[in-house]
Amino acid sequence: MIIACTDFSSSDVYEVINGDIPVVTIDHTFEMRSSVLSNNEQGIEELVDYAYSLGHKKIAYIQGNRSAVAEKRLKGFLQSMSSKGLEIKSDWILTAEYHNPELTYKYTKQLLDSNDRPTCIFMPDDYSAIGGYNAIKDMGLTIGKDVSVVGYDGIAYATLVSPKLTTYAQDTEKIGIAAAKKLVALIEEPQTTFHEVITIGGSLVKGESVVKINQ
Repeated sequence: MIIACTDFSSSDVYEVINGDIPVVTIDHTFEMRSSVLSNNEQGIEELVDYAYSLGHKKIAYIQGNRSAVAEKRLKGFLQSMSSKGLEIKSDWILTAEYHNPELTYKYTKQLLDSNDRPTCIFMPDDYSAIGGYNAIKDMGLTIGKDVSVVGYDGIAYATLVSPKLTTYAQDTEKIGIAAAKKLVALIEEPQTTFHEVITIGGSLVKGESVVKINQ
C-alpha cells in the first residue's frame, strides 16, 4: 500500500503501519517504514532566496495545518530568513490550512491591514493562494506592485491566474515512480530490500507575482 494525502495520525493509518503488509508513505515518515519525501526545506529556502534577490526583506509566512510537511517548510523558511539576517516577526507567521482559500483570504487581509505590512507573503500552497489573490484585490491593492505573493506545489492553476504565480514545483511524477518502485521491491524481494527515506527535489517557477523592489 502507498499512503499519501491523508491524516497520518489517524488510527486507520497506524493500523496499516503496524501491520504486516508492505507500505510506502509519501511526505511522512514512520520508523521502520519506507517513505518518499519532497525536499520541502530546500523548496522554501529557494523561494526565500528568490524573493530576497528581488529586494524583499519584509516577508510574511502563512503555513498549512500542523504536519511533518508544514514543519519542514517552516524550518526552511526560518533558516533561510535567519541566514540572511532578516527579521522574523512572530505575528507574520500564521497557521492556516492547506487547500483552504477562505482562511488564506482572512490571514492575508490581517497581514495587510496595518501600516507596517510585509512586501511579500508566502502562501500555504498554490490553491490556497486564490484566497490571498482575492484579499489583495478586494483591498484595492495590486499583486506585485503593492505586495508580492509566493505559492507552493507547482500545480497547473499557478500558470492560469493573473499574474502568474511564483511557486515551487514538486516533481510529483518522480515521487510517484520512486514510491511505486520501492513498494514493488518490498513485495517481490522483502528479504533484500531495506527501508529508507527517499528525498526528491523540485524546481523554482519564476512567475509574475514577485517583483523587484527597492528597500
